[in-house]
Order: sequence, then C-alpha cells, then structure tokens
Amino acid sequence: MKKHGKLSRIYKVLSISAAVIAVAYLFLLLFPQPLFAYSAQYGNFNIHSREPIGPEIETVLNDAEVRLRRSPIYETADRQIYLTNGYGMYAFLSHKAYSSFANSVPFSENVFINKTDIAADRVYMNRAFNNSRSLSGVIAHEITHLFIQHRFGTLKAISMPIWKKEGYCEYIAGDSTITSEEGLRRWRENPSDDTGYRYIKYHLMVKHLLEKEKISVEDLFEKSFDENEIAATTFASLP
Repeated sequence: MKKHGKLSRIYKVLSISAAVIAVAYLFLLLFPQPLFAYSAQYGNFNIHSREPIGPEIETVLNDAEVRLRRSPIYETADRQIYLTNGYGMYAFLSHKAYSSFANSVPFSENVFINKTDIAADRVYMNRAFNNSRSLSGVIAHEITHLFIQHRFGTLKAISMPIWKKEGYCEYIAGDSTITSEEGLRRWRENPSDDTGYRYIKYHLMVKHLLEKEKISVEDLFEKSFDENEIAATTFASLP
C-alpha cells in the first residue's frame, strides 16, 4: 500500500508539472515579448526581434503592405511579427510548423518568422533545397491567414480545405519558394504527384476561380468546391 501511495503521489506531481509546463508554453506563444529584446513599429506592423532591426525592414514591410492591399478582406489591424533569427528558436515557438518559413498562431495576432536576412528580403528554412523565399511575401502570406481568421472565424479557418486558404495566401503574397514558371513545368511533367509544386498549384487554382471564373473571395471561402475538379479545370487552362 505504501508503494502504491508513493507511485500515486509521483504520478500526481508529474501530471501537475506537465500541466504547468503546457500552460507556460501556451502563455509564451501568446505573449512571447520577453524572448525578443528589440522592437519597432512601422505603420500597422509591430516588429519584434532577437537581434537589432536594420533600417531595411521598412522597405520589406512597405512591399508586404502593397501585397496585402490586393485583398478585398484587407484590414488595418496591428500585426505582431516576431523574427526568431534562428532555426532552433523558430522550431521552439512554431511547434508543428518547425519545417516552414513562418507560422501564425491561432487565436492570437502573433506571426513567428524563421531565420531571416532583412537586407536581402529573404527567409530561410532548415533544409537542403527550396529553402528560401522573400520575407515580404512570407509576411503577406501569414497576415492574410489572419485576415481569413478575422473575416470567417478562427475555427472555420482552421478546418477549411488547405488548397483554399494556402492558395489564397499565396495568391496575395505573389511569390513562392519556386517560381511560377518552375511550378507550371513541374505540374505539366508530373500532374499525378504535386509534392514538389503543391503551393504553386493551390495558388493557380485560386487564381483561376477569382480571375477566370470571377467568383468573389467570400464565395471562395463560403461555398463548397470539388478540389479535384477545380485542379483539373485549372490544369486544362494552363498556358
């Protein structure tokens, strides 16, 4: 009985410790400012960094703002951008999105960005190939996710088809990890496996619906579409 009681106490302590760690981690995702020594505000952007913020950030943010204003669901709300400046810190703060360029945290306005070179307008991912894209485009992509959440609700945004939300965010960002030309080539050469060009494909599907089918952004997210049918129609219309 004593041994059983001791094990029970240990289990209780471990359970409480795990709960405390989980709550602390969630709190850190929502309020990560203590980890970032440098901050600056440019328009609607609040930039936080673990390294000094160079003046080139203003050019990057102006470019991101131009891209964002293309969206009919554009908002002027403040945006919290956290430049983690390293693969390790990004992996810690982005949880499941560790192998990505950036991650927007549901139920918050926080956007975490992977390793960056502000002067070169680049974001880097910790992998050997297709491992960089424009910082301005990544910021526009992630803020567009927030626009979608605000307009249609966070839970709906989380559960909606990936091709819709990622395709629209890429459409607004205007660029991707590979060029549109390279994405088109890969799609034509291997239409049965989109592993190497998926986001370009989603971008083109959304572009087809918005520009050729002339549907509204509201209809894009509110109506149901057959993904395979849209992909086939888009593929057939490729130049």
